[in-house]
Amino acid sequence: MKNTMKWMILLATLVVTMPARAQFSGLKGLAKGAKQKVTQTTNTRTNTQTVEGANRRTTEGVAETPMTTQSQTQRSAAPWPMVSDSPRYKDNMGLRDFLMNIADVSDEEISTLHDQMFARFRENASIIKANGADSYDAQQENGRFIGFFWNMNQVLNMCVSNSMTSNGTLTPDEAYYMVQSRQGGGIGYYVMQKDGAFRFTTYKGDGVFLNAEELAQAKDSYIRMRKWQTLSYQLHIVMQECGYEVDPALRVVYNRSGMYANAVEKACEANNPENIERKPRPAAGSMHASLKAQALAVAKADDADVVDIIITSNQWDVKMKGLVPVNRNVYGYYIYKDEQGLQCYSRMWTEDYIGNGKYGNLRKGGVGVGSSFYIK
Repeated sequence: MKNTMKWMILLATLVVTMPARAQFSGLKGLAKGAKQKVTQTTNTRTNTQTVEGANRRTTEGVAETPMTTQSQTQRSAAPWPMVSDSPRYKDNMGLRDFLMNIADVSDEEISTLHDQMFARFRENASIIKANGADSYDAQQENGRFIGFFWNMNQVLNMCVSNSMTSNGTLTPDEAYYMVQSRQGGGIGYYVMQKDGAFRFTTYKGDGVFLNAEELAQAKDSYIRMRKWQTLSYQLHIVMQECGYEVDPALRVVYNRSGMYANAVEKACEANNPENIERKPRPAAGSMHASLKAQALAVAKADDADVVDIIITSNQWDVKMKGLVPVNRNVYGYYIYKDEQGLQCYSRMWTEDYIGNGKYGNLRKGGVGVGSSFYIK
């Protein structure tokens, strides 16, 4: 329970509901399914337009493939993200599930899907250039192609928050990322660039150490991002060469996928107990001595793993509704012990107002606004 509380304190509250992994038994077949032929409504007009493309730009030393002359009746089978009646595309959450669970799809299948989608996009662009308004099917397919990458962009934004400059590069030492696991929605980890290296941290930047389960989730995240990078490789170049305007937010999908993956991968490699930043034990407030026994009992009833508590308040914080008290609170920490030492989690305790100047029994309150931290 404490691990769940730990990360929920640190991270955004967005929860992504994912089906059980058993429901993805056919996941690896999605990309392979791109090889299956589908029936397309065709236009009998033939594209005889020759497209100049002998000297395409290159990215990372890989030459661009020029658009080819093609007719709608001669096109190769469309991969599933571009098929109008594909249930995988019509079900938007199904498509996002595919993108979230893409770590389970082989690199070969991802590369195949990428090549088929981009070839089909070029074919459609050639048909549209030749046939104009009579190329409805080609226009619709290319719209679905772009929609696919907008979904990828949304999933990437959902899984990683960051601080970056407008051109997509890292800001200096203050750059940070919140990497979200596909397991459990709101669980995730912050990665920050500290002293020239990437480290897992709290949202305040304090270095932390991930246990085996947490580290496995982080590795799963950067594997997914690498595969998003493969799927979006040369996206903006191909769209521009085909005459499409590229939205800046869509253009950086490839760059961000690689940037985030690199940061998380480096943090995983550097994950060790020495990264933990230990703080002094918080000082007890004047309310600690009189309330400790009650507050500790409340804490242990809430979570049996609590080994101690600290109340840092010097007086009650009374919450009012008009002239009438609602409750009064004191603040402090639950303390847990694990193999790395003692760790504090912000908490508060509450007494509800029951009238006649009296308050009820002490009970657990909410979670504090601070992050967890280890103490010396």
